[in-house]
Amino acid sequence: MRKISTILLVSLIMIIGLLGVTNPARRQPFQLFDKVEGKVVHNYFIFSIYQQYDTYKLTGNGQYREYRRYIGIATQFFEISPIREKID
Repeated sequence: MRKISTILLVSLIMIIGLLGVTNPARRQPFQLFDKVEGKVVHNYFIFSIYQQYDTYKLTGNGQYREYRRYIGIATQFFEISPIREKID
């Protein structure tokens, strides 16, 4: 039982280390994709959350701006829930 737990612990540490090394925010903190600019909102060790600030779309009869957000894990980007800002 002790050998199995040691193997699992070492494997988990190695996976976390690989995800930390391949975190997209380490290399490109302000460029989200090829020509679309974004900014890093949160930078954690194994993943980063980006917000696109070049383009937005108006929602709710023009009362809100909706910005797209992405999560970057292991040099890949995945879209997550957008952020809404109220227009004053």
